[in-house]
Amino acid sequence: MIFNKLTLKNFKSYEDTEIDFNRGISVVVGENGAGKSSILEAISFALFKQHTGKKIEDLVRSGSQDKGMSLSLEFSSNGKDYEVKREKGNSTLKSMLSIRNDPNEDYTILCSGDKEVSSQIESLLNMDGNLFLNAIYIRQGEIAQLIDKKSAEKKQLIGKLLGIDSLEKAWKNLLQIINVYENKNSELKGKLHSSADLENDYKTKIDTLNQLKNDGNSLEEELKEITTLKSTKADEKLKMEEDKSKYDSLVNELNNENTFIENLTNEKKSLQKQLDDITQNEEEISKLEKYVKKLPVYLEFEKSVLKIHDLKIEELDVLDDLESFKKQKAILDKELEGHDKFLTIDKSIDALKEEKSKLDGDLKVVTKLEKDKNILSHEIKQEKEDLDKFFNKTFDKVKREESPQEDLDKIENFKDLNYVISNILDSLTVKIKETDKEVLSKNQEIAALEESIKSSKKPLKELESVDNKCPLCQSDIDFDKKNDLTKLYNDTITSSEKAINDKKIDVHILNKSREDSEEKIEKFQKLFTQTSEYNHRYNELSKDINKLADIKKELESKGDVATLIEEITNSIEEETSKKNYYKQSYENYNQSKGALDIIGSDVEILQKLNQVRNNIDMQVQNIKLAIDQDSFLTSDIAEEELKIKINELKSKEEKYNQLKGHVQLKSTIESQFIAKKEDLEWRLNKIEKIKEDISTSSYDADKYDKILFSYETANNKFEELNSKLANVKGQATELISYIEDLTIKINDNKKFKKEQENINELLTLLTEIRELYSKNGVQKDLRNYSRPIIQKYTKEFFEKFNFNYSDLILDEDYNISVFGPEGESNIDMVSGGEKIAIALALRLAITQAMSKGNLETILLDEPTIHLDSFRRHELINLLKEIRILPQMILVTHENQLESAADNVIEVTKENGISKIKTSN
Repeated sequence: MIFNKLTLKNFKSYEDTEIDFNRGISVVVGENGAGKSSILEAISFALFKQHTGKKIEDLVRSGSQDKGMSLSLEFSSNGKDYEVKREKGNSTLKSMLSIRNDPNEDYTILCSGDKEVSSQIESLLNMDGNLFLNAIYIRQGEIAQLIDKKSAEKKQLIGKLLGIDSLEKAWKNLLQIINVYENKNSELKGKLHSSADLENDYKTKIDTLNQLKNDGNSLEEELKEITTLKSTKADEKLKMEEDKSKYDSLVNELNNENTFIENLTNEKKSLQKQLDDITQNEEEISKLEKYVKKLPVYLEFEKSVLKIHDLKIEELDVLDDLESFKKQKAILDKELEGHDKFLTIDKSIDALKEEKSKLDGDLKVVTKLEKDKNILSHEIKQEKEDLDKFFNKTFDKVKREESPQEDLDKIENFKDLNYVISNILDSLTVKIKETDKEVLSKNQEIAALEESIKSSKKPLKELESVDNKCPLCQSDIDFDKKNDLTKLYNDTITSSEKAINDKKIDVHILNKSREDSEEKIEKFQKLFTQTSEYNHRYNELSKDINKLADIKKELESKGDVATLIEEITNSIEEETSKKNYYKQSYENYNQSKGALDIIGSDVEILQKLNQVRNNIDMQVQNIKLAIDQDSFLTSDIAEEELKIKINELKSKEEKYNQLKGHVQLKSTIESQFIAKKEDLEWRLNKIEKIKEDISTSSYDADKYDKILFSYETANNKFEELNSKLANVKGQATELISYIEDLTIKINDNKKFKKEQENINELLTLLTEIRELYSKNGVQKDLRNYSRPIIQKYTKEFFEKFNFNYSDLILDEDYNISVFGPEGESNIDMVSGGEKIAIALALRLAITQAMSKGNLETILLDEPTIHLDSFRRHELINLLKEIRILPQMILVTHENQLESAADNVIEVTKENGISKIKTSN
């Protein structure tokens, strides 16, 4: 498989990015957190939906949830090109796989759907997601671990890559499953204990149900007779109720009509009064009309008076502007020379400040270097103290665990400490396995003893209920023999119960021991992790010491920046003194210029003055026109008098409009008055007809009461019988339900017995399978099968590095030996560069074995991490000089790896968004 192109839209920190992967070595380089590893995660997600987030929504770039996320990966396999697309919108994930047989053709859809696409890719590549991560994807630190790990740790790492650790996990997990089924088996034994009691209860309940059926039949016969009587009385009652309903309806209708007539009479009087009011309003309207016509003239007169007042004020403002223009123009002419000199000096000061700013930058660098030196020196001192304190404290904990003295003597650094802790964890794990085995054995013995007790209790109970008969063979026995058998069974029960109690105490002690071991494992597992972290911190401390030396050298290279800054500062002060001399002229000039910009030109001011005076003349003409129309208005009328007159006219206009609106309703009210009069006459005629119908009605109240009493008596008897019958049916229903439950339980017991037989068979099978998954089973077979294949591929890859060795061998623990001119050498005896080559060859061989020899590409995530500078340099040289595979994609923050690359993919992050820059 070869990767060709990756397209990302809103994937993690990428907004819209395309990455072309060519053959050869592609190095993805950038700072930590820039988004390098997200590229490998995108490849893994596109192929197998593998990702590091808790859910797929976590892969969508922050702030773009409404836009969704999509990505596509183009790759080649077996001579054909494929493209897989994954898209996450507001709904579920959409997936599609396309194929292209010829580079000149377009892609055609091969399949779609999440499961279908993943299944098709697994079939094409002959691997699933887990195999992809273990084979093609080489994680951070794996190459360093293959060099530095002890034999047992290296074997464990390779076993994990090959998937053997999952077999070990299955072996452990099967014990829990076996325990579950053993508990289930004990549960079933308890459930089967009450089978005979269920059968007896079932027979009793059936007899009771038959008696209830007989009682129910008698009640149904009696109920049938009373039902017939009740039906006859109901018919008579229904006929009388129909007559009563008609009578009541006529009475109600008569009452309603009387109410309607009363309401109609009142409404007719109200309408007549409204018509009288309208006639009076029409006379008032004709009187107000002449005042309403005067109001617009008075309003226009008032508007013109107010406008003239505002225009007079505006005229004075324009005259002030004209005077200000002349004054500011004189100031401009006077201050022009001082203004120009101020600007020249200001420009000179800016140039001096720019030069000083550059020197200030150098001074900041020197100050920062001094600060960094002090901080780094302090941090190095603290880190040394922290590392020593942790090392001594952890060493004491390991020593208290009673580790072998020879192991303690070897501890010189964190790496040695990790090795001893790993041995402690292994021994504790073995101890737990042995304890589990012993607990299982004790539980099996307890189960056998409990079965023995049960086997003794049954014949003992039967001995008590039979006379001179053996409960097993039914032969005749005398009294002494019966007592002997009773004593034998009781002794067996007593001894078994004591043995069970003793073994349960043993199991409790063993479980307590196991808990102690688990607590120790948790404690030392934490220590193991902490020691690894402190080992990494120790390596980082060496880098900080080198960095401190570099800072000191850089400080020595800087000159006396402070003196130069002082000289320029003096020059700036001299120029500033000159500038201040001309400052007032500069400010006066700018102030006057700003004032003129606001005021405008003298021509504009004169034009505005003429316009204001013309508007005043126009408003004077409007006032004269209003005076001609009404004699009350004069040019010297008081403002208050005018407002009083206008308010009077407005009040009359408002009353005029109200009266006019009321008069418009006259025709509507006249129509309503005529309609009410006609409706009143019709309803009076209707009342006479209703009274006649009431007098001829056939309804008799006394006869109705007698029929009602007879019906209620029959109905009460009917309900009494119904209640008794319902009670019988209720009891029968409960019994039927109980019998059904008993039937289910009896059938369940049959199923429980069958289930117990199946569980016994399953327990036998699970025990055999667990033994098969053990270290001496499939795990051993897989190691024995894979080791020769890995050795073969390791040798083939190592030969490509052209070292002077003739052979390479892996033993059962994956220790590597090479054969050269001086004979056999193990990995600790060869040079640093050869170690790197062997580790890289071994890791590639594992990948080749897992991909069934069809290896074209690998992905390496930070391959140089945890390597010292020498081995890091050697790995870079190997990648630079040898082209092992058609395609290698490396993610790293080491810029040195760019020299080994055919293609460089630089990743940067701006405002939280990752950007790609590609170069060859």
